[in-house]
Amino acid sequence: MMDVVLEAWVSGLIELTKLKWMLGLGQSWKPGEKLRLLFAGYNGTRNTGSDVRVEEMLRQIRHILGPDQVEF
Repeated sequence: MMDVVLEAWVSGLIELTKLKWMLGLGQSWKPGEKLRLLFAGYNGTRNTGSDVRVEEMLRQIRHILGPDQVEF
């Protein structure tokens, strides 16, 4: 049941953000601005190693962009 509630909540947030963007309330990224990235994952039952995957993704982002260009 909680999965359904969580899915509905996240879907609602996504649709609300999309609507705001369509109405002109969003802000476009501009060169020189830091990117804001959201990494989301599930580390519950039967998902062994998920924490390691997230750490590795972040390590690769830091390696590609450079340590002075990222902030965690």
